[in-house]
Amino acid sequence: MQKFAKTFRPEQGISRVQKITVKLTTRDCTGVVKVTDIMLQGGSIATTWVGHPSEIRWSFDNG
Repeated sequence: MQKFAKTFRPEQGISRVQKITVKLTTRDCTGVVKVTDIMLQGGSIATTWVGHPSEIRWSFDNG
């Protein structure tokens, strides 16, 4: 089992949040797992993810 954990602390006075700990765990897998982005947002319901225009494949990209 592989684990990664990172704790983030917001700047003082900006938020009521004191710290956020992100833990990523993989189990029973083969191959490579790459985490490139993690989006944190307030509220109880996640909103849809929208890619950056540079990540969109266009019809003229030849690939």
